[in-house]
Amino acid sequence: MKCYILAALLLATLASGENIFKINITPEEAQQFLNSAQLRGIGDIEYAPKTGENPLPEARNEKGEFVYMGRVIEHPEEYVEEHYDAHQYHGQDGLGQFAYGYRDWNQGKNEKRDETGKVTGSYKYVQPHGRDFVANYYADKTGFHVEDNRPAHLKLPATKTPAVLKAEEEHFKLWGELAAAAGHNPDPYAAEYQQEGRYQPTEPEYQPYVHEEPPYVPGPEETGEPKGFFYAFDYNVPLLRNKEERAELERLRAINNKDE
Repeated sequence: MKCYILAALLLATLASGENIFKINITPEEAQQFLNSAQLRGIGDIEYAPKTGENPLPEARNEKGEFVYMGRVIEHPEEYVEEHYDAHQYHGQDGLGQFAYGYRDWNQGKNEKRDETGKVTGSYKYVQPHGRDFVANYYADKTGFHVEDNRPAHLKLPATKTPAVLKAEEEHFKLWGELAAAAGHNPDPYAAEYQQEGRYQPTEPEYQPYVHEEPPYVPGPEETGEPKGFFYAFDYNVPLLRNKEERAELERLRAINNKDE
């Protein structure tokens, strides 16, 4: 019953946006925080909400130049200072499980590790052309796996670049010159030459990769019962935005949202 009450209180606290800072807590208490934090969404990332904007605050250096956070702005009327309510959280239970994440005005990430050692996560960010890039991934004993929302035509197999093709051309040109000077000019593309002296390994039997994570062994300086921690807090992010560039990005995002 106590665990259910604690979980309910944690959910209410996280939902209210109250800042949290807990250290040296029991693994069980830390796990309650981790589970509550994960409800924020692996694969369901929200950008930081905008809380307001204002003209750039007046500030000038000894030369009389307009300065914003150490940067000289020639036309301050072309810019605006936006404010966003960013957030981040991180917790560990002292037994190997963790969860962390953040959200900013144009990017965000969530990741967790469970009791089996499996890591699951996702991240998202706004690309220059206005479309969101979204990736979901996991890592377990079989390796690292990732899926994203890029169009299929962008995931083509590797091909030879112009630089590689040029290097091959120069290589075989030099081959011919040296072979002619030596009085012997075999065809480098001939099948008999391609096989001559070439190491031919036997085809190994396919074995899927399985990662074996060694068990955690506390170091000599680690004494006492395992402890965990958890923190979560909101913070204001001021952002310098060029009005024209902002308008163009918003136009592109509107087009992409309409197409999706």
